[in-house]
Amino acid sequence: MGARVSIGDFAVMTSLSRKALRHYHDSGILEPAHIDAHTGYRFYDTSQVDHAHIIRRFRSLGMSIPDIKALLTTDDAAARTQIITTHLEQMEAQLQQTRDTVGALRELLSPVHVPAHVEVQHKPALAVWSVGATVDVSDIDDWFGAALTTLRDAVAAAGREPVLVVPGGLYDRALFLESRGAATMFVPAPESADPPDGVLAEVLPPAEFAVLTHAGGHDGIDRSYAALGRYVNEHLISHQGPIREHYLGATPSNPMTFSATEICWPIFSTTAPPH
Repeated sequence: MGARVSIGDFAVMTSLSRKALRHYHDSGILEPAHIDAHTGYRFYDTSQVDHAHIIRRFRSLGMSIPDIKALLTTDDAAARTQIITTHLEQMEAQLQQTRDTVGALRELLSPVHVPAHVEVQHKPALAVWSVGATVDVSDIDDWFGAALTTLRDAVAAAGREPVLVVPGGLYDRALFLESRGAATMFVPAPESADPPDGVLAEVLPPAEFAVLTHAGGHDGIDRSYAALGRYVNEHLISHQGPIREHYLGATPSNPMTFSATEICWPIFSTTAPPH
């Protein structure tokens, strides 16, 4: 034990405010060495200074109170290492998210440019296997992964190579306008095979689209949507049907990762489709 000190002196020694010390007391990670029964004054011991510095340092690095408590109360070196490693991984993920956000904000400083590679395409009727649902935008990533897995498994069961099949999606305008709407994931239907339970066989009707290929992952796809929408509304006639996407570039080692997304915006055609 060291010398007993007042809360004021302890605050100076540790750079912890009265409010912080009270919070850490209530949390059980830094309790006073003595509390006067009559006055309620709290006193600390000089031997607690290093303990307080550790708490302050980890709190400044964003570590949670429960994790600090677990770190300080365990004698298991491996457990302490795991707690610190997990927190470092969380910090690295947050740092990457911050970098991505900064990049997106810098990109917003520049105007949306209409790329030269917007094409008008006629998509013929297409027999597909599909999985559809009404989803919230907040849940669409989870739904996307589950639906794509279902379709890939169905294609594999039919004796086809799932990676060679280019999947696509249909997204109702309500998803964009109301944050909830119909979504359908589809793949070209394997020949001479019936879909399993939970998978629908249907035919997508022929349609005209303005098509833009967004390179890379989903990040920044909103800018591609903006560029395509501007082109459509300035040069063509927009159709209010569902938006169609095709997902390109999956590999056997990364079947759920795509190198590009083909965005198909439905339009009214003023010419006859090709024969």
